[in-house]
Parts: sequence; C-alpha cells; structure tokens
Amino acid sequence: MADLQSLFKPRRESVIRRNQAFTLARGECTRAYAVARTIEDGWYRCQAMAEIGAHAPEELSAKAFREARRAAAEAFDNYQRAGVLAFAIAAASRRGRRDLVEVMLADALRLVPSVEPMASRASALHLLWGAIACCDDDRLCDLVIARVRACVDADRSWRARRLHCAIVDWLHERDAREAQAFVRAMPGGRARNYLERRIGVADVVAGGRFRGF
Repeated sequence: MADLQSLFKPRRESVIRRNQAFTLARGECTRAYAVARTIEDGWYRCQAMAEIGAHAPEELSAKAFREARRAAAEAFDNYQRAGVLAFAIAAASRRGRRDLVEVMLADALRLVPSVEPMASRASALHLLWGAIACCDDDRLCDLVIARVRACVDADRSWRARRLHCAIVDWLHERDAREAQAFVRAMPGGRARNYLERRIGVADVVAGGRFRGF
C-alpha cells in the first residue's frame, strides 16, 4: 500500500504562516493567534496553535490548545490527526497542563490502529513517543509502549525498527532490566536480534515494570 502521506500536498501559505506564528508566539501572542487562525492545513495550524498555547497568557493559552485539538481533527488523514497531536502534547507538558496531555494522548492512541501503512503508523507513534518520553510519567510512557507492542511489527519497516530502538534506548538508560524485558517480549526476527546485541540481553531480574511479558 502506498504511503498516504505521498498524496498530501501542503499549501505553501500554511508553512509560511506556521513559521510566522512560531516567531510571534514568544512576544506577540495575540498577533500569533490571528495568523494561526488563517492556516488552512490542519497539520500546520495545530503546530502553530500548540506553540501559542505554550507561551500565551492563561486565557489565550487555553483557547489556543482548544484550537490545536480542533485543527488536528481536521488534518489530512489519521496519520496526521494522531501524529500532530505530539506537538500539542509537548507544548501542554511544557505548560504544566498534564490534564491536556492525558486527554490528547488518549485521542491520538485511539487513532493509531487505523493508520496505514505500517510505516506511517510507526512514524505517528514515534512522534508521540518523543513527546511523552519527556513528560517523566511512567504511566503515560507505558500507554504508548503498549500501543507500539500491539500495533507495530518492528520487522515491517525501518521506521518501525527506529521506533523500537528509541524505546529500548530510553528504557536502558533508566533500568537495563526494563529494556531487556521489552526486547525479550518481542517476536523473534531481525529487529529483536539486533536489539539483543545492542543492549546485551541477559536473563531478566524480576522487578522491572515489564516483568511477566
């Protein structure tokens, strides 16, 4: 199946206005919001609104995050609708809005199983993982990891392998046992073999969060 993103043709004006909104967001939030509202492509409008949400005064910030979620829902396909929420999640995390982080992550993870092809699904999850791994919340990280395990075959594309490597490296920095348990739970194949060599899988000592996999 062809990558649906190959059919997406972003409007040049959307890119330009996204960049303008980013520039204005740190000092002229009201002007940034006015520019962001004119962005036609949901992918870029969501990014612009997320940046405004991270920097604007409280009332405008809340409004911008609402618009970011609306823009994500209007994006081109489910890859964009799920993946672009990573930008809003990262912005909400910087703002200390853990309530929004949880809601938007749930929205994104509901869409992930419907993203095709597998490479696009892995890319969307990689964006989400990058945002959530910075939140220092094990429970939210586990939600993304569970979706990866359920929906992405590491041997199906290089993007899927890249995603698994990112997760394993992150786990290994925190607790080698967790990384080992994650790798040992993967189906046999080239990706698992590579990751076993990468981290030197040994018998997992009971006690890691992935014990029992």
